[in-house]
Amino acid sequence: MSVNTLDIKLNRRTGPRPSNMEITESTWEILRLLLQFKLASVCHLSRFLTSQEQSKYLYRKLRQMWQAGLLESFKVFPGSLEGSALYYMLSKQGLKLLAEKAPEQQSGIKNYPAAQDLMDWGLFKHESQIVEMASLESKNKSGSLTLSFSGEQDSRSTDYKAGKTIEALSPDYIVIYKTPQRQLKVYTEFERTHKANEALLDKIQRYFDSLPPEDYQTAIVRLIFQKITMERNFWLNIFKSRANLLRLKIMTTNLDLITGNTKFLESIYASEDTVELIRGENLKAIIPQRIKLFEPL
Repeated sequence: MSVNTLDIKLNRRTGPRPSNMEITESTWEILRLLLQFKLASVCHLSRFLTSQEQSKYLYRKLRQMWQAGLLESFKVFPGSLEGSALYYMLSKQGLKLLAEKAPEQQSGIKNYPAAQDLMDWGLFKHESQIVEMASLESKNKSGSLTLSFSGEQDSRSTDYKAGKTIEALSPDYIVIYKTPQRQLKVYTEFERTHKANEALLDKIQRYFDSLPPEDYQTAIVRLIFQKITMERNFWLNIFKSRANLLRLKIMTTNLDLITGNTKFLESIYASEDTVELIRGENLKAIIPQRIKLFEPL
């Protein structure tokens, strides 16, 4: 998407702010989602929220929260005014309200980016793609399948080494799949840009070091790559350099295969068992078959 980044500005409020806004359960849910995913459009939030949250009602609700000063908003223009997307983020007042009413969220509140940082093109593109994927995946909720999401703010974990607290894990989001038969935690990493081979393997190493061994096969570390070439390169390097990390249950896919929400439930994933190394002029990794995230999807 080509975006006119030079014209991205926070929308200015006009007139007095409403002073008697009722803080309902849906208000808290919107604040929580924006804390987790940093920013979201009306479309993204409507996917996450229950089917009772109709788009027209949600649009009015968000505008009311914005007028009350709990949210900031800005428009992103894909080359022209036609089809512009309205995004929301938490304001200082919204963060203050969360700090008062949800003290358990202090870490996420402290680490929430400044508005100008979120409107920076690099960070905006990454965060908007994360919330797009997670909200699309959330549409797969049904009577037999529940999905619960934690964004990066609640997905971070820390470790204590050499007298210092360091960040151990920071997945882009975690989703828990629950069916009548089983429950599965999926740690999701979105690899939008090419990363040095060692840097990407170091990221997997942190999962290996941080997760208890009993979780190695009961949780999934899922990497979503921009392109299949990046996905193949990952498998080649992990087989060549750090095959011991494959004690973890690692699964990968790429954006070209995610063409709709139901694709998350279909056979679009590669695993250690579906990847093959072939020798020619150079050693290559190929993915001759793909599987579902887990059965009984």
